[in-house]
Amino acid sequence: MSNITVNYKLTLSSNEAISGIKKVLTRKGKRLEITIPAGVKTGSLVKLSGALQITDGYYGDILVQIKVKRYHRHKVLAAVLTALAITCFFIVIYFLNEGIGENPRYIYINGAIATGGNGEPIELIDNPDATNPTYAELVAFIKADTTDTKGYVEESLAIKGLRFEGYVCADFAEDVHNNAEAAGIRAAWVGIDFYEGVEGHALNAFETTDRGLVYIDCTGGTPGGLGAIAEALKQYGRAPPSKPTSWDTVAYVDKGKEYGLIDIDKAKSLSYSFYEECNQKWQLYERLLTDYNEEVTRYSRETAGKVYYEGSTELARIEAWEARLSEKGEVINELGEELSDYWVESLGVVKDIYIHWGNN
Repeated sequence: MSNITVNYKLTLSSNEAISGIKKVLTRKGKRLEITIPAGVKTGSLVKLSGALQITDGYYGDILVQIKVKRYHRHKVLAAVLTALAITCFFIVIYFLNEGIGENPRYIYINGAIATGGNGEPIELIDNPDATNPTYAELVAFIKADTTDTKGYVEESLAIKGLRFEGYVCADFAEDVHNNAEAAGIRAAWVGIDFYEGVEGHALNAFETTDRGLVYIDCTGGTPGGLGAIAEALKQYGRAPPSKPTSWDTVAYVDKGKEYGLIDIDKAKSLSYSFYEECNQKWQLYERLLTDYNEEVTRYSRETAGKVYYEGSTELARIEAWEARLSEKGEVINELGEELSDYWVESLGVVKDIYIHWGNN
């Protein structure tokens, strides 16, 4: 069999990316410990060579794609404005009078202009005829929208003469907003601050007619896996990662609580208690899976190379053990089916929420 590569995605907080961390990847009942080195960025790849031999029984690699979420702000410093006022007084006043200093399409948060990965201000384009959708209409739009498949690029870069602009969570939220408004769906751009010095994040909000305010996070995690960046990577003789599954998620946002995400197809409820329940179930799933794998290992070691005779107490004991393992496996599989295919680690505890509906 030719060498096979399976792609996984892993979201880190900025602190985890800076300091490095160990994570556990679960595949087909097997747990693999991944050491994420310090200083990784969105776009970093961690390769587990030969890992599929352990999880799947055939040779192949697991490629883990790293994403570090953040959003950018551009601070307009008073000292700079003062200097401009001294040297270019009339020009500054003219621009302010023309509205450039308070562009209605820009986002101002505590005196800062939200910018994208390329350093340019985020610009919201509103549709005066846009209306609030039903929840079903919102989900249909988000699943059809392709913003989440774009590559997350930490900062602008050039590869072999090709330039790629930085594209971060603020840009994802900008595009989802503008695409929704163009489709006649009223949308908001949302900025979030976290406690403990964790960098901020950006997402979207929609006021649905039947289920109230809904937060949506479509920040993608495929760094350079599509389009021109993928072609540039090919020039280096390295095949780009395969197209990812959807990054469309419902976000659970509440001040003083951890920021939560659930795959939009698995988000049966919008209440924060539902996210907490899913988080608890995911932790239970991991504990059960760990215990199950350890027991399977004990079973395999005890029965390896042994012969058990019909009617013997030893055979009865082993068969009862097998039955218990089978029951545990079914419980774990049922719980796994209920949960998402992946669980995104929380970025931190929400401190402040800034919702920008634009001018419509």
